[in-house]
Amino acid sequence: MSETSAEETRYARLLEVEHEVAVLHQSTRARLKLLVERFDPELQPAGFGVLRYVIANEPIRAGGIAAALGIDKSAVSRQLTILRDAGLIDTRPDPEDGRATLLVGTPAAREALDAFRSEVRSGYERVLAEWDSEEVAQFARLLRKFNHSLSQRTSEATSRQDDGPATT
Repeated sequence: MSETSAEETRYARLLEVEHEVAVLHQSTRARLKLLVERFDPELQPAGFGVLRYVIANEPIRAGGIAAALGIDKSAVSRQLTILRDAGLIDTRPDPEDGRATLLVGTPAAREALDAFRSEVRSGYERVLAEWDSEEVAQFARLLRKFNHSLSQRTSEATSRQDDGPATT
């Protein structure tokens, strides 16, 4: 195969990946929206993401959530207010800094999140029902590799952005 032909083939495959990732993103957003509405009709998908992060990393400060999720602090604050009002998170004083508060999920949030995860897992079981175990393992491995590469590139781009414009 000539070098040009190999480049054209790779380009075509990259376009396929771009298309399939876009389809995955759209279907995942739509499914997440439906599941989040069942979880709590007042909750937005962004708020659900904040709640999942709090529970996975508790106790945590609001600033840590904003930095980790790449969301504006004011947007995180709005979502935390909604979560607090819904009884899904609690605050407690930070023992290292009395002026700061730490966020933790409530038992009700953990129970609802477990039910949510069970429903998500059941959905994946239905979608992948016709795949054999090796195909599922290969898909998980490649998806993990893709996400790792994507995360690295995003971190590198963010680092360059944080460094400010290059000077000559």
